[in-house]
Parts: sequence; C-alpha cells; structure tokens
Amino acid sequence: MGEIILADREQLPCPPEQAFDVIAVGGLPGWRLPRRQALRLGVPVAIPLTLPAALGSQRVEILGRVVSVDRPRRFVVHHDLPWTGSVTVSVRPDGPARSTVRVAVQLDEEVLGWARRMVAAPAPAAGNVWRLGLISSGTGPASVFSIAARSTARLAVEQINADGGVLGRPLELMTGDDGTHPGLGAAELVRLAHAGCRLVLANVTSAVFQALRPVARKYGVLIIHTPLNEGGAGGPELFRLGERPAAQAAAAIPALMRATSGSHFYLAGNDYCWSRGASRAVRRVVERSGGSVAAEAYAELGTTDFASLITSIRRSGADLVVSSLVGADEVAFEQQMHAAGLRQEVATLALVLDESTHEFIGPDASEGLWTAFSYFESLDSAANNAFKTEYHRRFGAGAAPVSSMTEGLYEAVHLVTRAAADGGSWDPGVVGERLREGVTYDGPRGRVSTSWRGMRQPIYLATSQGGTLHVTEQLTHLAR
Repeated sequence: MGEIILADREQLPCPPEQAFDVIAVGGLPGWRLPRRQALRLGVPVAIPLTLPAALGSQRVEILGRVVSVDRPRRFVVHHDLPWTGSVTVSVRPDGPARSTVRVAVQLDEEVLGWARRMVAAPAPAAGNVWRLGLISSGTGPASVFSIAARSTARLAVEQINADGGVLGRPLELMTGDDGTHPGLGAAELVRLAHAGCRLVLANVTSAVFQALRPVARKYGVLIIHTPLNEGGAGGPELFRLGERPAAQAAAAIPALMRATSGSHFYLAGNDYCWSRGASRAVRRVVERSGGSVAAEAYAELGTTDFASLITSIRRSGADLVVSSLVGADEVAFEQQMHAAGLRQEVATLALVLDESTHEFIGPDASEGLWTAFSYFESLDSAANNAFKTEYHRRFGAGAAPVSSMTEGLYEAVHLVTRAAADGGSWDPGVVGERLREGVTYDGPRGRVSTSWRGMRQPIYLATSQGGTLHVTEQLTHLAR
C-alpha cells in the first residue's frame, strides 16, 4: 500500500476505555452509521475526509465496513470507495483521564489518480481485449450504491471471461467516479473514451446521465443507463435499462392505499429531473386511484437537515408520503421522520429505497417503509440464491448488499455482451441496435428482455420488516 497520512486527531477528556465506548456508539463527528448501530464487525460506515493540500484539498466521503475491532485500542475500516484501502482509528492514553484519538488513512497511486482526475488516460487497450467502462458515484449523495455496483459488474465480467470472453476476446472493466456531479461525470466519460471504452455502463443519477449524452455523441460511445430512471428521448448514443417511476407507482400506490386506507399524499423529492419526473408519474397514478396530492416539495441534493420539510408534511394533513429522495438524502430524511414520530402517523413509499440505502437508515427508522423495484436481495429463487452465493464467495460474507440499483449492472454486462455476440461486433452502433431489436437474459430477478421501448422486467412490491425488505407482490412491466 502506500504512505500513511494523518487524516485527523482529536482529544477526549476521558481514559481510553471510555473514549472507545463513546466512539463505538456513533463514530467520530461527521461519521454516518446505520441508526442505532454500533461500530462492530460488518457495520457500514461513511467517513468524511479532507485530502491534503498536495492532492487538492478535496472533501471526500469514504464508504466502508468495520473489519477489525481491538477494544479499547483500535478498530479498522476497509473501504473500496472512492479508492481501495483502510482507515485505522487508534485510541491512546494522553495523560491522566485523557485520550488521543488518531485516524490514519493509507494512500497509494490509485488515490493520487482519483484526486487529480484529469491525469493522462490509461494506455490504449491491447488488440485482444474489449474495454468496458463503468461510471458510478464513489462520492456524493448517490455513493451508497457504488461498492456493490462495482462488485456486481466485476463479477459478471469475470464470469464472461471464464466462459471464453466475447467474440474471442476477454473483457477489461474500467471504472470512473462521477462524484454525483454532472461535470465530473462528463470528464470521466472523456477519460474512458480516450482509454478505448466504446461501451460504458452508467450507474448514475439522471442529472449526470444527461451530461454524459453530448460527450457520448462526440466520442462515438454507447452509454447504457442501468438504474431506475424517468425515461425520455432516445438516441443512438444511449440505451436505458432500469425501472420507471410510473411502473413503481402503479405497483405500489393502490396497494398502499388499500393497506392504510389513506388517500392524501405528500410528494417529497430532490430538486432535479428524476424526482420531478417521478412526481408527475406518481400524481397521475394517485389521481387515477382516487387519491389526492396535498402538497409537494423538493430539497437540493446533499441536504442533511429536513426539519422544515417534516414540519410541512405534518401541517399538510397528508396521511401518505411518496419520497423520491436519493441515497444519503433519503437516509437522513427517513431517520429524521422516525425521530419526529411521523412514522406512526403517515405511511411512506420510498422510490429509491434499495438495500444499501435501507441498511444505512437502520432497522428501527426503516420499519414499515414501502418500496417497489425489479430486484430485491430477499427474492427466494434458485437463480437469485445462486447469484448471491457466488457474489459472497467472491467478495466475502460481509460484502455490501446487492439491490436493483446494483444487481442491474450484473445483468447489463450480460445483456451488452450477448448483444455484441449476436451482432458479431463490439461496435457501439451494432450493440445498440441489437439491444433495441431485443436481447433476453434469465438472471437473478427472473427473465428480462430489451426492446426499443426499454426493458421488460418484473416489478416487486416490498415492505421493511425487522431490518429486511420483504417481497409481498410481483407484477410484470415493460419500460417506456
């Protein structure tokens, strides 16, 4: 690994045993843990960090899991985002009844390249390798998805290479981090295009995806948008997978109204294109189902304090909430809704409540939440059980949970490579045309098939019970 840098140091007015107990309850200031969880083996943790001036003084968020606890002296967090490495927190005595807490982070060439971003592109691919790009959010509000996103894509690539690759050549996966920022996403696509990635999977927000489109057209790249999205105009440079909010709403809202006898909705989302598109789709389903929308409000991406929004919900008289908040914003919102006691007063349908987000919210604050996706880790099928067994064999029993936001990448790799094999070419135009004509894959979520209209896939309705998202109903949907 590389050099050790001192990321932080703090003094606490208590001996090490007590200092360690204080940290174990909630981490250090600014850290995020699942609600009511302590720092123990396997627990996910988000750690804010400012890089040294030599690396641009960038503010980043490290996502990892506790892998070692040596009470009361130290614990270690292993992380894969924004780079692979470890964070070691040690507690040492510092005079009578005082302790010093030291946080050390290891740096290597990977973080140097990540921090500088515009470093020279990698050398061109060898003639016998197909390069496949992946852009995800290693930092920013959408970062809760990225560890599993990279892992599921890597697993699919390894499986395809073990079966002989594509058209006689192995795949090489190259990754980029958009920081949940459109400009950084565009810069990463330029880098990947220069590196020879003609096909790029985009596990990104809709705002970032829109920034990728002109870059893809300029460099002759096909971008495949893998997570849920609001749809929109097509083009030869793109193909959309993932659920549509209209399908999620159609699956969940009538069932939610029947189960709760509620009919007055409050729509809460982030102030960007996907949330607003989701709200339009939700409003249509609510009105068609005999309900009404009491109010709607939008918060900037990266919001951490939802007190005013929660007050607005309470005053609106709504008995149902539909949340289109994303990632860390959804985590903070649901935790604060629970703390305010509103979980008992209003039922919530969260459109982006995948397993990773659910884990960070914690079992108490997530209890009773509703969601709808085309995949859940708890699906009990032979195909999904085999997938999960292989995933945990490859990445460990404590690997980040998979969800529709991330398992979709696994299927996207298989769909893209099947399209290339069917068309006899890795050319993005050929692959895109084959996807529009139709490619089928039987995977962990069941049978999925592409067409010019999007992707036919099951939609499952689920509720949070006892810290797990339990599937309660299945529908089939054709994305539009």
